[in-house]
Amino acid sequence: MGHQQDHATPCGRQLPDGGQCPGTRSTVYVYDDHGNCISQQMYNCNTCGQ
Repeated sequence: MGHQQDHATPCGRQLPDGGQCPGTRSTVYVYDDHGNCISQQMYNCNTCGQ
């Protein structure tokens, strides 16, 4: 049975008023029984509740 790992990468954007908008971008890696990466699913950055 393989496994998967979730990696959360910080990301964000600059607001028009100069403030920062923090967020995270998730990448899910799926591995087979031998530890080979067989799938990678990237999700968009979720900032400011979007």
